[in-house]
Amino acid sequence: MRSPIRRSALAATSLLLAGGLALGACGGGKSDSANATDLLTTALQAQVNGDVTTAKSQFEAVLKAKPTDQQASLAHYNLGQIAQTAERDNATAKTEYEAALKIDPSLTAALYNLAIVETANGNKTEAIDLYKRAVASNPTDANSNLNLGFLLYETGDKTGADSAFRKAIALNPALRTRIPADQQPVG
Repeated sequence: MRSPIRRSALAATSLLLAGGLALGACGGGKSDSANATDLLTTALQAQVNGDVTTAKSQFEAVLKAKPTDQQASLAHYNLGQIAQTAERDNATAKTEYEAALKIDPSLTAALYNLAIVETANGNKTEAIDLYKRAVASNPTDANSNLNLGFLLYETGDKTGADSAFRKAIALNPALRTRIPADQQPVG
């Protein structure tokens, strides 16, 4: 089955994985961590190639292979991404993102994607809190600022929305075109 997963998100995941690969490669023999690293590498490659079935089974195998915390967090995150984008299963996506965040509460990609799930589920307050955590974890995350602005505007916090939109535009001026005229920051 082919997946609509964005390559930019996969690239970010690959960057996150790079640290884990370096750590897993240390030492001799095939440790549980090295085995999990091999499985993660295979899973990510399958995901990039659009082979969701293989990617999912390999990420699940990572979780059974006594992974490091970072490896487990990345496996849960990617299982959430598959559930959200390829399977359109927000309930499973939410469970997987929450599992990733239990291990690594500052995993910005999981915070961002869980906020999208919460927004789709109508849970705007939870989504706002998640976007705020994503921005706190990664202040240069323009998209989290943008989406935070939209939700704050929808819930009546025009001042908060204005601030979030300003930050998003400062980080990525092209985002200004995505903000409707009536929501543009003042001044």
